[in-house]
Amino acid sequence: AMKNAFDVVARAGKDVTRIAVAAVSDDFMTFGEGGGEEEEGAPADLPFISGLTFEEAAVSGMIGGDEGGDPAAVASEAAALLAEELVDDGGAAPEGGGPSSGAADESGLSMSPHRMCRYAAVGGGGNAGGMSEIFGAHTDTSFITCVPVAAVSGLEVYDEDAERWYRPELAARRFWERERAENSQDFESFAETVTNGDGREVEMPWHCRYMVLMPGELLQLTTRNEIPAAVHRVVAVTDGEPRISAPVLLRARNHAKFDAARYLGTETDVAAVLLDECDGMRMEDIHDAMQPSSFRD
Repeated sequence: AMKNAFDVVARAGKDVTRIAVAAVSDDFMTFGEGGGEEEEGAPADLPFISGLTFEEAAVSGMIGGDEGGDPAAVASEAAALLAEELVDDGGAAPEGGGPSSGAADESGLSMSPHRMCRYAAVGGGGNAGGMSEIFGAHTDTSFITCVPVAAVSGLEVYDEDAERWYRPELAARRFWERERAENSQDFESFAETVTNGDGREVEMPWHCRYMVLMPGELLQLTTRNEIPAAVHRVVAVTDGEPRISAPVLLRARNHAKFDAARYLGTETDVAAVLLDECDGMRMEDIHDAMQPSSFRD
């Protein structure tokens, strides 16, 4: 069950990575300028970027050489290669001659941990709102940090524009209640009956429907700082319940090499200096370089 859960979460995180990287590369026109015209009949509210869906992406070989290709489609294909070759989803590194071929960790271990965290309840103290910080504000060295919504809320993500902390798990609960109310269902319940893959009806906790996906430092790098790593923390309500969380940190394949041109196209922007510095480096070395100096001494 844990392996199945990891696989589902990893697929979602890889899709988000692919979409984000492709959208930024297309926006910066790093694979050339497009024609700027939409296909006839294409929905106006959807991104006109080939492959930017949650469907399985068709990944071909090396990027480049197809000068007549649609730049947006090439950007999408390059992002799909990045997601397959760099993001460690627990599977074997893809074959085909890319920089990650044969780069599997000899230990057979995935670099993307699936953590089981228990945050104890807090008795007394706290701020004026009765809250205590139990895991301080930080960012993760990951592409995406995937956090299944917990039964007890506590995750907070800092919103720089609003200059306040946002609580995605409370937002998920409000969405659940609103959806249930609109369908004339009991919105105060904490479970629902669903039909599983075997055709059996089972009762599932409400929060099993939702997952929080937070960008990490590796996604910030590969999106040219357009998508900054999420600053987040964990808080607890005074005299509340303990919180159980099972985050997955989607990190990079250790021995894979970062090929900036292959994955991100031509660097013509302010992020080019950093991308040039990382070009050709092993992902484990990039990971180490991103750690605080106190961790590296």
